[in-house]
Amino acid sequence: MKKLWLAVWHEYTKNIRQKSFLFALFSLPLFIGLSVGLGVIISSFEENSAPVGYVDNSGLFDNPVSISTVSDRERVEFIKFAELSEAREALEDGEIQAIFSIPSEYPDNKNVEKYFWEDPSENAERDFYDFLQLNLANDYRPEVRNRTAFGTILIIRTPDGHREFPQNNPSVNNFLPLIIGVAFIMLLLISSGYLMGGFMEEKSNRTIEIMVTSLSPAQLIGSKLLTMLAIGFTMLFTWIVFGLLVYFVTGSFLDLTWFQDITLNWRDILTVVAVALPSYVFAAALLLAIGLILGDKQEAESVGPIFFMLGFIPLWFVVAISRDVNGVLAVAFSVLPLTSILTIGFRNMFIQIPIWQVIASVAIQTVCAVGAVWLAIRTFQLGMLQYGKRLRLNEIISSAKSLIREA
Repeated sequence: MKKLWLAVWHEYTKNIRQKSFLFALFSLPLFIGLSVGLGVIISSFEENSAPVGYVDNSGLFDNPVSISTVSDRERVEFIKFAELSEAREALEDGEIQAIFSIPSEYPDNKNVEKYFWEDPSENAERDFYDFLQLNLANDYRPEVRNRTAFGTILIIRTPDGHREFPQNNPSVNNFLPLIIGVAFIMLLLISSGYLMGGFMEEKSNRTIEIMVTSLSPAQLIGSKLLTMLAIGFTMLFTWIVFGLLVYFVTGSFLDLTWFQDITLNWRDILTVVAVALPSYVFAAALLLAIGLILGDKQEAESVGPIFFMLGFIPLWFVVAISRDVNGVLAVAFSVLPLTSILTIGFRNMFIQIPIWQVIASVAIQTVCAVGAVWLAIRTFQLGMLQYGKRLRLNEIISSAKSLIREA
């Protein structure tokens, strides 16, 4: 056992010191951070918090209700001017970004004139018309007035009360199970490259011949799989730390509502992780067995993206799954290897996965993982017996059948 852990530690430290590992480790967080940063920058260019002036020729807004006092978000300030000429002077001096002139027949005549040097921001125009609606409904009760001005918020809630999905402002809470599922598939793609590349390199430089003098085939295959798991969890831990940093910065300093008030539903998270772990081991062991059959490094490394695409098969049927999250297709994809990770994550957005489906999925993934590990060990044993020759699939199958008969 000590030799096994020494092999894992050696392989792990060798991989994490590579520049390619550091690039893979930080490429995804940096890409996400860059996307969020660009979104914030673009949003800041589209919005302008400078005051807006208005001239009320209708007399309906002599004592207006300030929209900032009843709204739950920051609004543009509106300054009333008695005359249009006075407002134009403020516009020329840069004190306001635009002028809205309300006609005397308003609201029968809704032709509000707008004056500006540069187009006012979208938030300024939106806030102004909210301001008009708010004050036109000022005679009603505050709750009726506010709903008239700001509209309704539609929240889709499941009958059991376990899921809520705000239609107009979903948060990261709604997508967290799916994000975790996608993260595991990304881990599979990245870490499998290190597993296949390192193993095929050891075969080509004959290092594997030295290792088998100290480790049994089972220990050698086990060390490769444990190394892949260690690399994957290192990446996952780094991404979690980066995610917490993004949550703190965007939620506290940038005031992005999408990242605020994140609550962790541990049942959903543990469901995705419980299914993902054996599925991850299954895919890693099967990749290793296929790599041993192919024998060529370039061919072996090209298999990883195929498994990556298989993991994203549920996306092709996302409409059918979303229409019936408890249907036959959804349940089948939830228990099948590779497709289970993303399907479970996606379904968790809408329902709590029944516990029997979680147990069935974990059981099937575990059986498949054990079978894939056994196949990898047997393939490696046959490969050592026929060193220098390319393994054939029928040889592995006939060998497996003979072992089953003996058992």
